[in-house]
Amino acid sequence: MSILEGRVAVVTGASSGIGEACALSLVEKGARVVLAARRAERLSALVERLEAMGGEALAVATDVTDEAAIDNLFAQAVERFGTVDVLINNAGIADSTPVDEMPLELWERVLTTNLTSAFLCSRAAFRVMKGKGRGRIINIGSISARVPRENSPAYAASKWGLDGLTRSLAIDGRAHNIAASIFHPGIVATEIAPGAVKLPEDLSADPKDIADVIVHMCDIPDHLNFYEGLVVQNKIPFLGRG
Repeated sequence: MSILEGRVAVVTGASSGIGEACALSLVEKGARVVLAARRAERLSALVERLEAMGGEALAVATDVTDEAAIDNLFAQAVERFGTVDVLINNAGIADSTPVDEMPLELWERVLTTNLTSAFLCSRAAFRVMKGKGRGRIINIGSISARVPRENSPAYAASKWGLDGLTRSLAIDGRAHNIAASIFHPGIVATEIAPGAVKLPEDLSADPKDIADVIVHMCDIPDHLNFYEGLVVQNKIPFLGRG
């Protein structure tokens, strides 16, 4: 039986792509899920799909850049299910704007969406998990946190910052048996990167394949931390010279 059986997982950015696929994979493992995103109608449709699978799901329309909205998300999760065991910080936006063309507003929006939101959700999760003696947080990074692509200063900075946040959370979580991890996907065919949908199959990944790895990182004994994962296509020149 999966360790996730009966556990409660909060997934941000759950209305599409990796987040949606994570919700499906979590329910397949027997977890109860709390879905957070701005698009309420998509969340409602996903709840119906999950319930048709025999799962339990709660949709909470949430702007992850809003502190009060995050507090409401976790309050509703605890009210409905009694606790939160797993948090997957998946919400994010992509950007490809050269540094000399980037307005401050766009820089701040990318950093707030990709990094500050993970801090706000992790802080709320810590407040629930500390009294339980266990918990798991997985942040969704990017291969741009290892090797940035051109014309992406805000995106790269946000993902490198997320890597640092994860390390800090892992240290602060030790005394409370809260494991913090980061997973770096390569090119995934999602709405955040619409161009990936048009790529050949061997140059992009299906969201379900990525979600299954993320959920596997959650499905290990509580005293262990699958700290870091990275999935990259064989044909992408990520590792060096070809």
